[in-house]
Amino acid sequence: MENPIYIGLSRQVALRRQLEVIANNVANMNTAGFRAERTLFEAAMERGGRKPSDQVAFTIDRATYTDMRSGSLAPTNNPYDVALDGDGWLQVRTPDGVRYTRDGRMRRDMDGQLVNASGHPYLDDNQQPIVIPSDRTVVSIGSDGLISADNEMLARLRVARFTNTQALRQTGDVLFAADPGAEPLPAPNTRVIQGKLEQSNVQSIAEVTRMMDLTRDYQAVTRMVDEGQELMRSAINRLGKSS
Repeated sequence: MENPIYIGLSRQVALRRQLEVIANNVANMNTAGFRAERTLFEAAMERGGRKPSDQVAFTIDRATYTDMRSGSLAPTNNPYDVALDGDGWLQVRTPDGVRYTRDGRMRRDMDGQLVNASGHPYLDDNQQPIVIPSDRTVVSIGSDGLISADNEMLARLRVARFTNTQALRQTGDVLFAADPGAEPLPAPNTRVIQGKLEQSNVQSIAEVTRMMDLTRDYQAVTRMVDEGQELMRSAINRLGKSS
């Protein structure tokens, strides 16, 4: 008698996890370089009665993975904005180590370093912060990542790629950490485009529709669990009166 309740509760946990992931996707639909996340589930079959055919399916939340499809490129006309056309990643130095990102919203800090929104510096080919002197006015970034200021070459943006992009995991602030053993490789086929930003790859209409469907499923499972609990209470009451 308890099987329907257990099944319903496992499904509720899975649906709630899906809703949390989709809500985070929707909240970041306008975040440059954001990658949507997806959930992986598995149905575990267990015996639910005396016969081998009496089986029930429990939903197991296995993991989440990142949708690595590229977002569209939008012009900003800001010389410090860059977008990547290809499978490469920009490198950023953080207190927790090197991180990888598709977010090219660069700015100059007080020391002239090119940093992201959190103040972490972007790295050059020598894995050093990129510094633009304060007296330079015209900044140019070539398709190969070469940065010039007032016609003087200063540095080249370090762009890397990974054979298995699922070895990258999101750590917040549109940054990704590489799993141990995942080595960054050169990305010669990736173009750096100045004055554009890569948009989030979240498809807003699809995500909102998916959220509405999951909400209805959650409500239906909740009703099933409530009905199972009411059935159990009724059975206990009848058995108590009989005794």
